[in-house]
Amino acid sequence: MRTIVCFVSLMLLSMMYSCKDSNATASEAKPLTKESLRASIQEMEDSLSNSSNSKLSGAAYNLSQLELINRLTAYYRNYPDDPYSADCLFKVQMVYSGLNAHRKSIAYGDTLLKKFPSYKNKYLVIESNIAALDVFLEPRDTAMIRTYYTMLLSDHEYPKTKKAEINRRLKFLYLSIFDYANLPQNRSVKK
Repeated sequence: MRTIVCFVSLMLLSMMYSCKDSNATASEAKPLTKESLRASIQEMEDSLSNSSNSKLSGAAYNLSQLELINRLTAYYRNYPDDPYSADCLFKVQMVYSGLNAHRKSIAYGDTLLKKFPSYKNKYLVIESNIAALDVFLEPRDTAMIRTYYTMLLSDHEYPKTKKAEINRRLKFLYLSIFDYANLPQNRSVKK
């Protein structure tokens, strides 16, 4: 089984490098256009979607996700002010999160928030950063968690019910998210 996984991984690596060599020659002939980069991203997303339905090994699937990250960041580097670049940064953040590379996920989330402050999924970006800091990274950086919560609290469009929960969470920020989840909720006691 290990031999098969190694073989598939080596085959994917050789395919990626051969594609990069042929793409390098092709890119010297013509510049990378928005359309060609978007098409390559869509092709990789489709490939990953089909791979997740098949029995592709974990290592090969992770290599494919890294190739998707390369394509998404290539679009962002070539067209940093294009609105689609915001979607690329968002996808990179989510892929890194899925790969358990939470520090990279946070870094791309921060870049997205700075470069595109009105991004349509900004709440999800912020909440993802909070989750990474509160659940996955040790030691917990409560100062950064508080910073992200403050961003949500200062946003006038963020739902008031969620703001109330954030205020309660901030009172108990010294607790891990798991300990916080075990706290009794504020309930009115009937006598």
